[in-house]
Amino acid sequence: MDKTQVVIIGGGATGAGILWDLSLRGIPAVLLEKKDLANGATGRCHGLLHSGGRYVVKDAEAAKECISENMILKRVAALCVHDVGGMFVHVKGDDPQYVQQWADGCSKIGIPTQELSRDEALSLEPNLPSDMVKAYTCPDGHIDVFQLTLANIEAAVSKGAIFRGYSEVIGIEIADHRVKGVRFRDVNTGEEDTVACEIVINAAGGWAQQIAAIAGVEVPVRCDRGALLIFNHCVTKRVVNRCRKPGDADILVPCGPVCILGTSSVTVPGPEGLTVPPEEITRLLALGVELIPVLAEARILRIFTGARPLYVPKSVAGAGGREVSRAFSLLDHESLDGIGGFMSIVGGKLTTYRLMAKATADLVCQKLGIDQPCRTDQVPLRDAARLEVLHEAQKWMPAAAVEKAHRRLGGRLALVVKAIEENPALAEMVCECELVTRSELELVMGSSARVPVQSIGDVGRRTRLGFGPCQATFCGYKVMLAGYRNHKWTAERASRLMETYLDDRWKGQSWVPDGKQPEQLSISQDLFGTSYNFH
Repeated sequence: MDKTQVVIIGGGATGAGILWDLSLRGIPAVLLEKKDLANGATGRCHGLLHSGGRYVVKDAEAAKECISENMILKRVAALCVHDVGGMFVHVKGDDPQYVQQWADGCSKIGIPTQELSRDEALSLEPNLPSDMVKAYTCPDGHIDVFQLTLANIEAAVSKGAIFRGYSEVIGIEIADHRVKGVRFRDVNTGEEDTVACEIVINAAGGWAQQIAAIAGVEVPVRCDRGALLIFNHCVTKRVVNRCRKPGDADILVPCGPVCILGTSSVTVPGPEGLTVPPEEITRLLALGVELIPVLAEARILRIFTGARPLYVPKSVAGAGGREVSRAFSLLDHESLDGIGGFMSIVGGKLTTYRLMAKATADLVCQKLGIDQPCRTDQVPLRDAARLEVLHEAQKWMPAAAVEKAHRRLGGRLALVVKAIEENPALAEMVCECELVTRSELELVMGSSARVPVQSIGDVGRRTRLGFGPCQATFCGYKVMLAGYRNHKWTAERASRLMETYLDDRWKGQSWVPDGKQPEQLSISQDLFGTSYNFH
């Protein structure tokens, strides 16, 4: 690569949002990510689009940011958002004084709520505990984190920005106390390259401390691990929060055909190699049952974990994970450390990613002497398909499949429909759990994709293939074969990718202590271990 104005390090929601913001302001930028998009905390959360209710008692500023961004994202990222609404539930035995503080805080900040009696709440959500006291509505939602990140990157690439996945940063070049470029390594080929630039943005989340160290500065980030449980169907229509001081297993988020219970809070040394001990799973499930009793009988699909990157300056170094503010910090290393053109954006949460990107892009414009306002609160990320395209799609796919494909593809659904019209065999459902057609599979794996895929897992992050109850047992191998038949991968590479993919799918299931999912895992391991020699 030659040169650009800005290099962004980190392909989560924040890095992707910065790329989109800069592209709207006409600033050339390159985004480097050492794996695929949403590899860190973005892809390992419950996808809650916060109303701000979780923070009104302890962190009013974070709550204000959340409700403002909530409304913006429902407008500009509508296809990525499931506007299901939410509830904060007063469970018997929880502190009524906190409940009143919560209601007063929402009123003061401007978060719309409605108090519900026990019977009113149960009529809306029958699976709430029968001995609950009362509940409050709130404008929570669910956001598809992979589609949100992808939509930001695709929109930016359409305006000339560059995304480089599987590109690990190995050096930040500095001369005369200013950044001059970034060295990176292609993790698949081992080849190294350099891109010259004027600005480097560290948006690496849990890896931000490591990236900062490459530049010779310190960014105090603490990794706070959280575990989440995915159940195989939705037991509530809305996001359900327990109305008490934030703690473990007090949020249940409906995510399309599944729901996610979260989360825990454990300080860990770093964002990689994370595991979840059995006793933690047992505790989370027991607490979840207090909020939604039927979870005791629900089937756990998988358990996953990620690390929240918390900004912890020395003034709060002794605080516990839940005591650290969820507000974000933008660090200008020119004023802090004397390195011009280097900045870090740390902390925050998924809901405020756009605001974090705006603050960062504003500082970039200030450094470059560019007078361009932020427009990410006005410009939609992804065009919707026309009505006639939706009607045409229903000739070839079930209505549920059309809805899912529309959310994933927006206006590009027309390309899927056109391909099926020319070759009806492409209407085959390669993933029956998530209703992914072969036409969509071919589209995301094709050479015209704005954000190319390099692994089977990448295809899953684009389409949700393999995310359903079978956990890729009956669809993952179809991606492997498609990549081989389309000459995207050699037979050896396709086999290696499949083994890596199965390891990832199996890991999350292996933590499930009992029930039907361990049986599903055993079937999958027997099938691929015996028939295809994958172990």
